[in-house]
Amino acid sequence: MLIVLNSRLYTSFIERRLERLLHSAYTEGDELTHRFRWRIDLFFERIGAKCFTLMLSTARSVAASSSARTQGPLVWNRKTADGGGDWYDVEAGGSEGAENERTPLLLLSGRGRNAQLSERHPVSKQRRNQEPNKVHPVALLLMLALLAILMLGIVIGAYLLVLQIDRPWPVSHPFFLVERPAWWYHSKELQTAALDRAAIKDVIVLHTHTGSCFGEQECLRFLQQTEDRSWAERNDHIPYNFLIGGDGNTYEARGWKYQHGFHDLPGKNSTLVVGMIGDFSQRHPTDMQYAELKAFLTESIRRLSLSPHYKLRGIVNGTQSTEDATTLYHQLQRWPHWGGLVPV
Repeated sequence: MLIVLNSRLYTSFIERRLERLLHSAYTEGDELTHRFRWRIDLFFERIGAKCFTLMLSTARSVAASSSARTQGPLVWNRKTADGGGDWYDVEAGGSEGAENERTPLLLLSGRGRNAQLSERHPVSKQRRNQEPNKVHPVALLLMLALLAILMLGIVIGAYLLVLQIDRPWPVSHPFFLVERPAWWYHSKELQTAALDRAAIKDVIVLHTHTGSCFGEQECLRFLQQTEDRSWAERNDHIPYNFLIGGDGNTYEARGWKYQHGFHDLPGKNSTLVVGMIGDFSQRHPTDMQYAELKAFLTESIRRLSLSPHYKLRGIVNGTQSTEDATTLYHQLQRWPHWGGLVPV
């Protein structure tokens, strides 16, 4: 900017000076005076041109040294490691100085200039060879950002995939499971036919046709009594896979590992039998029992012990004059996956 301003000021000064000299020369009419003044004008013009050239060169040198101190984009100086004060000027083309300062890009071409600089500055060459192995911080941040976006996409895709799993309904009631050791009084573990968990596609719900229980201890005694009655009548263990009490707990009988013990019900290797403790021919189970049944179905799917495309079924006894568990099935028929009644 300083160079431009000085050049414009000097040009305007010279133009005004020439106009005055010419005007005075033609008005006076003296040829000798005209020649004398013309020579004086030419002398001052040459002196001005020299001053302008010197001023331009000085300004360029000051600008180059300033950009070198501030490490600007115009001139980039790199000092050698031995501390000897040897500097390389990119714009000036090395140590040629003023000879090449006006045409730095035409001094050397490509590989020739790099080879010459490498011979002069072996330490700088070694540093340049090591620089490509370094990771720039901005590039590293970009790589980390892309990796984070990729991981976020994977998480979102997995979440959407999980949402596509067919569930019976959103369950707000937590699942409470009381395992078999809480009521099992035999010295040995339950031993009966194993159940293929991957083949379970049906859930049969029935009531126990007995009194209800509304406390954990009361329901545990009921399971022990059912176990004793089953041994006395059929010489077999408790036939249910699970029982749901009026207290909202699920009690493990044969569980997800073993086949149910009802000989008149179909699909022993593909069916879970869930008993609702109580008599529900004329009255509904408690809301907690319904909610716990929903939680049990969802938990069975989560444990991969029930197909997401299962069928919920009930039973109907054709030998009885009245329909069994009518009130219970009247509610279950409104649920998803209802598959109808199974005659026994």
